[in-house]
Amino acid sequence: MDGSKGLSTERLKEDRISQLPDPLICHILSHLPTKEAVTTSVLSTRWRSLWLWVPNLELDSRDFSDFNAFASFGDRFFDSDRVSCIHKLKLAINGNGDGVDDTSYIKSWIDAAVKRKVQHLRVMWFVKYGEMPLSFYVCETLVSLNLVCVALDDVEFVSFPRLKTMHLLCVRLSKDAAFERFISCCPVLEDLRIAGCVNEPLSFRVHSQSLKRLIIGRGRSLIHSFLSGILKVGDLTINSDTLKIIYDYSKSESLPQFGYMSRLCVSVMAQYLTWLEPFLKSCPNLRSLVLVFPNSLPERMNQINFSCVPKCLQSSVEFVDLKFQISGPVTEMKMKLVRYFLENSAILKKLTLHMYSNSTEDEILTKLLQIPRASTKCEVVIVIK
Repeated sequence: MDGSKGLSTERLKEDRISQLPDPLICHILSHLPTKEAVTTSVLSTRWRSLWLWVPNLELDSRDFSDFNAFASFGDRFFDSDRVSCIHKLKLAINGNGDGVDDTSYIKSWIDAAVKRKVQHLRVMWFVKYGEMPLSFYVCETLVSLNLVCVALDDVEFVSFPRLKTMHLLCVRLSKDAAFERFISCCPVLEDLRIAGCVNEPLSFRVHSQSLKRLIIGRGRSLIHSFLSGILKVGDLTINSDTLKIIYDYSKSESLPQFGYMSRLCVSVMAQYLTWLEPFLKSCPNLRSLVLVFPNSLPERMNQINFSCVPKCLQSSVEFVDLKFQISGPVTEMKMKLVRYFLENSAILKKLTLHMYSNSTEDEILTKLLQIPRASTKCEVVIVIK
């Protein structure tokens, strides 16, 4: 009996998976999410670098503590000699900390993926319109392509000989002729979907003998799919073009509830702040709101003309950051924006005002003290650059 028990114990301790050849283990790891595949590196010395052989990679900047950690991880993977071939690559770039503006290395990652014969590529930018490397436009191995908030350049030569599926959502297009060339250089394209593109042609001319499915225009199904994809996002950064698409969609369709959304950063021209209203109404648990104004405020702009105060301002928003990126004095329009949030944010803890201003801090404070506050615990911080 003792010998039998000992043999049974030894079998339980036996690591049969590690006895498999590396290619088979990597095939198994390829069916796991990237985050779980990487954690296997702690199992033993042999497993330490096996994840670098995995042909599928899904990188989301929200899964990292900051953008530097995100960049370092990506650099390690794409610079590794072990990565010989990439079957599927998914990249999601969100604003979640320092370094978010420096995303030039993303182009080098995509370039590396092209060189490693990537077949399925999905790139989603939620910070700004991302640019693709020149090598992308002549990727001969691509079978499916999904781009969100990407700028397509007017390049001289385009070739996607194997591309069958192309989905473009909120993509910035160049000239009409360039777009037509972009499509016509896909000889086996079967599924084309285009929605919410900036500078899109008034009329699309699609020349394709292989196309089986074509969806062009407002693309409700694509926008619905995009909104569904961010339902569990906690920290989101979007630009005004994306906000406008969501706003237009909300006129005819109800937006889902983004119950996980804790922090929202929006870059928007001040006169289009009303585009923000339906989205704020769909974020019941929002705690932090950052508004970046890339232009000067028009003098004739009225106070924020929301039909009603979004519920999150009354029940959950604790931090508001207003960032004015154009220099100038503290105008009445800026004070109207500040007044709106101070008067309507019931549990606000801190409002931070960032500006390039000719006014002194004392002048600004004098104006701020005259504004009544819905929250008696609200602290106002002024950052003058």
